[in-house]
Amino acid sequence: MQKFINFSINNKLAIWIVTLFIIVFGTFSGYSMKLETLPNINEPIVDVTTIYPGASPNEVTENVTKPIETKVEGLEGVKSVTSTSFENASSVQIQYDLKKNMEEAEREVKEIVSTIELPAATEQPKVARLSFNDLPILVLSLADDKRSIEELSKIAEDDIKRDFESIEGVSEAKVIGNKQKEIQLSFSPEKLSQFKLQEENVVEYVKALSKDTPLGLQVVEQKEQAFVVNGAVASIDDLKSLEVPTIENAEGFVTLGQLAEVKEVTKEQSVARINGKEAIGIQIYKSAAGNTVKVVDGIKEKMASNTDKFDSIEFTSVLNEGDPIKNSVHVMFEKALMGAAFAILIILLFLRNIKTTLIAVVSIPLSLIISIIFLNQLDITLNLMTLGAMTVAIGRVVDDSIVVIENIFRRMALKSEVLEGKQLIKAATYEMFSPIVSSTIVTIAVFFPLGLIDGPVGELFLPFGLTIVFALLASLVVSVTIVPMMAHLLLRKKHIKAHEPETKPSFYHKTLNWSLNHKIISFIAINVLLVGSLFLLPLIGVSFMPDSQNKMIIASYNPVPGSTNEEIKKEVQKAEAILLDREHIKHVQSSFGEGNPLNPSDVKQVLFIMNYKDGLADVTKEQDRLAPLLKKANTGEWSIQSSGGNNSLSLYVYGDDVESVNQAIDKVSNTLDDQKDLKGLDSTSSDTLSQLGFSMDLEKMAKFGVQPLQIYQTLGAKDSLDTLTSVDVEGNAVPVRLVQEADDLTKNTILDKKITTLTNEEVALSEFLSVKEENAPASITKRNGRVYGVVSATITNKDVKATTEAVKNEVDKINFENGITVEYGGVSAQIDDSFTQLGIAMGSAIMIVYFVLVVTFGGGLAPLAILFSLPYAIIGSLLGLFVIKEPISISVMIGALMLIGIVVTNAIVLVDRIIQKEKEGTPLRQAILEAGMTRLRPILMTALATIGALAPLVISGQSDGSGLISRGLGVTVIGGLISSTLLTLIVVPIVYETLIRVKTRIFKKRVKESTEKAA
Repeated sequence: MQKFINFSINNKLAIWIVTLFIIVFGTFSGYSMKLETLPNINEPIVDVTTIYPGASPNEVTENVTKPIETKVEGLEGVKSVTSTSFENASSVQIQYDLKKNMEEAEREVKEIVSTIELPAATEQPKVARLSFNDLPILVLSLADDKRSIEELSKIAEDDIKRDFESIEGVSEAKVIGNKQKEIQLSFSPEKLSQFKLQEENVVEYVKALSKDTPLGLQVVEQKEQAFVVNGAVASIDDLKSLEVPTIENAEGFVTLGQLAEVKEVTKEQSVARINGKEAIGIQIYKSAAGNTVKVVDGIKEKMASNTDKFDSIEFTSVLNEGDPIKNSVHVMFEKALMGAAFAILIILLFLRNIKTTLIAVVSIPLSLIISIIFLNQLDITLNLMTLGAMTVAIGRVVDDSIVVIENIFRRMALKSEVLEGKQLIKAATYEMFSPIVSSTIVTIAVFFPLGLIDGPVGELFLPFGLTIVFALLASLVVSVTIVPMMAHLLLRKKHIKAHEPETKPSFYHKTLNWSLNHKIISFIAINVLLVGSLFLLPLIGVSFMPDSQNKMIIASYNPVPGSTNEEIKKEVQKAEAILLDREHIKHVQSSFGEGNPLNPSDVKQVLFIMNYKDGLADVTKEQDRLAPLLKKANTGEWSIQSSGGNNSLSLYVYGDDVESVNQAIDKVSNTLDDQKDLKGLDSTSSDTLSQLGFSMDLEKMAKFGVQPLQIYQTLGAKDSLDTLTSVDVEGNAVPVRLVQEADDLTKNTILDKKITTLTNEEVALSEFLSVKEENAPASITKRNGRVYGVVSATITNKDVKATTEAVKNEVDKINFENGITVEYGGVSAQIDDSFTQLGIAMGSAIMIVYFVLVVTFGGGLAPLAILFSLPYAIIGSLLGLFVIKEPISISVMIGALMLIGIVVTNAIVLVDRIIQKEKEGTPLRQAILEAGMTRLRPILMTALATIGALAPLVISGQSDGSGLISRGLGVTVIGGLISSTLLTLIVVPIVYETLIRVKTRIFKKRVKESTEKAA
């Protein structure tokens, strides 16, 4: 290491060139890194969505959902299988354990689903992995006062969509609310009957004649040519005049226009509205390699160019993931600058020398730039976790440089110092090499267990830990290369006022000496403080994650089962009237029909996105006020969530059938109504859907010669799913679809429908069918083969753990029917799982720290004394959380993990000096007192620099926007560092002296026993 230090001092130009290269390359790396909100979190879930047109939830369950569940539940690594069967659709979600390769899982599911025999009417199942990246990063509304929705739809599909998808990083621009023209064909049963024609036969005839039919290649006149029979339908007029052969007409044919009504209509694919008006919604999805900020900026440029091109259109952004990232980066950057300024000021106050301060703080930018280079090489994005880690690391990366420069400066100021110039700087740097390496390695080792944490918490905080590890390694290298090099360049012993150490005992010297003379009293007093602080735990409470700062509410509205699109629109308008009347409301967007990223399978569910202005103080209170208003105005069910709240409670109620689960859910909901710490109580109990049940008389069917297939075809809904052909309308290909007859249906008109028997007679359905109204579930949800429903609520109390326990106690008192079980999820499960893993990580970190210290110090007693500094960090942390009323959360736990590395650093510096003096022959007590006085200044400097760097996080009261790098984390580290630093200066010397004296006594006793035995 001495050679390494020598090289740095002797090759200043080379070090400056390397430093310049690092700055340039690091700056380039920073600009080239992707900016994201959070690290990419792998969700081990594969979703299988299957469309089954015209099927009830029961039919979907039996014919689609169950066969898929049966096949996939036995796949390797499957943890649970959850399914929901709606009208017309099935959604099966397969959750794997966290070790499963999800690319392989997706491929396996695709293979096995392709082997399942499903009803002919079903569409090809869509298999896809679920990920947070599957959600749109930008949701826009497009409106135009001068154009119709049809015209706007065409512009959105033909121009804007193509324009947006041309941007690098955009995977899809989905248009919602578009209206398209189509030609509808509605047959007249009377006309078909008059000409003795079957609808199915006419449809097949139209299909055959309306399109070009290739007949292959043949040789004609010694030349190979393709044979194609050209279609007879090119326009609406061609369609109407198409001749259909019949034996009942004297002329032998009848036109299609005589058999059916042919009309041009505008068809609604989906519905989107903005601030109470019809609009077009556009959802922007980025690719896996896309940069969110760059994509959003690119979309904004395209929006501006399209606004110029189509003068009256207006874009409104209702969800934007790019701008919050920019704002969070700005906030983090401000806090980093403020923290660095605080750290610099503290160093300057202690050293009172501008040159030494400059040398010490050079490690801040260099360490962060080097960490950026490593992050970029590992393809880790610049996100709120990595940026937050840099902010938090500022106080720690300067520690090594402080310790080195303080020791150089201290020795230069000693009159008794015999070394000068390079020799002094080398000696002073090398003297501190062992403690700074030990403390840095220990702090780095603390973050290794983060890599062992499974699930979202592990993936979320691993980039945080890596950033700090890279920054600390960089700071260590800087402290033993650039710092001594700059010290030799800028500092001269002759320019520093020389002095000898104070001979008069200081306050700390007196306090330490008294404590060493009264160990029991001192130890008891300090531990009384420790035990007393633990009584603050019930008053502080436990939460999962702090609230974020975004002011947006997302709500979903489930209309009454069986509602038509027109009925849903009326309910949406009622809700919009309430929302637009709210104070501070900025935008309200609603959409349904397709493109709901939160629930793609349910085309009837309405998604609302509400944005608020800055004047809204508390978005969660607004959520509380909205819920009763909306639930009173609408007949369906609401689920409302804000981006500011993370404390959700979910109770999963399992049973053998839908009815018993619904009854159990009602009991749970009634019980929780009285819980004062819960709001927004909601349940997913299955509503009933009215259905008509037809019963067939098989004897009469046989008598009339009627086949079941004929009945199915007659009763089946002929919606706009079957495209017969397409015709040209104003230069555009418009689809021709078969639709149900326009007359309103009743039970009687249905049974009056005629069916042709095998003897060519027409018989009414009423001859062999009976009908009655029945109730069936509107949707069926299952998990691992059992029907279940969910009761959910938001916890208002900051002590989430206490509220959850109270809920459990109340639910346990309910007398359920046999077969009903209740599981707890939401934030309660997250707290239990994540806190357990973090607890294991902290325990592992302490063991790793002890091992590193044992290797460093070559024994176990000194490391044991150092570890005694850890418990006393709890005092300041708990007191700080209690004062600012912050609950214990994931970010607080991460702060506590950091403390393990930071706290022992001070103890290492102190104990290392004691051991140095002992090796020089200084008596134990004198070595302890001398080490305490010598290391007091660097210990206070490093502690205060870290506190100063984190102070902006606490003073501002703002988090990073996600709630992860929060005020709670800052106050945990600051409070713990204050208490541990003050008490470390007393406790560690007491414990160290006690252990050494005990060891000495044992050694002397053994020597004495050995001597006596020998004698």
